[in-house]
Amino acid sequence: MPTRILTAEDGTRIVLISCVLRQATAGAGWEVLADAGHSPSGVTGVIQHPTYLELTHDVSDVQVSSVQVTPDEYWAARGLRPGVSVGLPWTKVFLFSGTSTTPVNPAAYASPTGNLWITGFLEVPAPATSTKKEI
Repeated sequence: MPTRILTAEDGTRIVLISCVLRQATAGAGWEVLADAGHSPSGVTGVIQHPTYLELTHDVSDVQVSSVQVTPDEYWAARGLRPGVSVGLPWTKVFLFSGTSTTPVNPAAYASPTGNLWITGFLEVPAPATSTKKEI
């Protein structure tokens, strides 16, 4: 999966981490969609835990700018509320149902069309400059 890097006017490098998560069939496990209509950036996988989904990404030595998780219309209509916690090099997505403050087990939520949309921006250092001199 490609990693897209944006360069700001001041030279700051921002990595886009983004993907669509789906569990099409209960018990099949959540997956990062990568097909003709979905192109993730910087996300290397998803690990399902009893109380959250863990996204792994190939970005290191970072400073977090922001990460958001948005349910699509299918999950929003059913009261599924995501919350996010970001570390290095992972992002944890917690799912809550209705007004509950206790995370639900992601394995219990499946739909062939329901998605979670992830968008994040992480700041990375500039690449090392070469000390070689051209002759």
